[in-house]
Amino acid sequence: MENLLTIKNLKTGFPSKKNTTIAVDGLDLHIKAGESIALVGESGCGKSMTSFSIMRLLPPPGEISDGEILFEGRELLKLSENEMCKVRGKEISMIFQEPMTSLNPVLTIGEQIIEVIQYHQGLNRQLAREKSMEMLKLVGFSRVEEILKEYPHRLSGGMRQRVVIAIAMSCNPKLIIADEPTTALDVTIQAQILELMRNIRRKFNTSILLITHDLGVVSELADRVVVMYAGQVVEEANVRDIFRKPLHPYTEGLIHSVPSIRGEINRLYSIPGNVSSSNKIHSGCKFAPRCPKAFSRCFVEKPRLAEVEELHTARCFLYE
Repeated sequence: MENLLTIKNLKTGFPSKKNTTIAVDGLDLHIKAGESIALVGESGCGKSMTSFSIMRLLPPPGEISDGEILFEGRELLKLSENEMCKVRGKEISMIFQEPMTSLNPVLTIGEQIIEVIQYHQGLNRQLAREKSMEMLKLVGFSRVEEILKEYPHRLSGGMRQRVVIAIAMSCNPKLIIADEPTTALDVTIQAQILELMRNIRRKFNTSILLITHDLGVVSELADRVVVMYAGQVVEEANVRDIFRKPLHPYTEGLIHSVPSIRGEINRLYSIPGNVSSSNKIHSGCKFAPRCPKAFSRCFVEKPRLAEVEELHTARCFLYE
């Protein structure tokens, strides 16, 4: 099966007068049609900047300095802004972490969904309104005509997130990028949103790039997991192997940090230190200063991402 999305050696940074802060450092990633990929890591690891790079929505002065982003064989970085506008929303949609920041507070829900449908599908207002009602029903709303007339601030967090998903799905995109879609929601609504995304994926064969730090969400939705640290992929495998046998010490730390309901634990585990600053020059492995298994070579040489087991790669000298 051919890849729907292929990213090769992506480098994204934020230049300033003194130096350039590197957010994404040589990322390689691929997603097949109908596949769900989870991009995981701590805050500051480059996950969201990867999604903004794909959508070409980097906040200034962010820029992509190198690499390729191929969507169905088309190089997105070479498209004009007008061509890219036709891709956003129609072929690739994005669900943002906080729905209030992605919904216009002065427009009704109906106006916002109808606008997207009319722009990308060229339907008249009546047909676009009917399609918007259909999408709201799909995401679990029953009184859809009332919801169309509401303003975002009148809805709960879970309802707003459903509206954002309805807008994202309104043009039947081939890829949905979901950036922390359940972070601001309570656990009950979180479970409903995950079930909704699973149903959408099954019904429309939509690919999903899930960006999260919540490993519980990963186990619910992902087929394959890509672990990022300081802008680089440090491990990649199917979701079962990541939980059953994590290879990279960073992945082990993330999994060990998840609270367990079994046994008594006096103190939750946390990885010591913080994600290293991206504008510092590292002579060795970026995780070495925080790694409990680091040895002398880790501080002077950069490890490469290599296949340790079948379809299971890791960026670590422990497996050479």
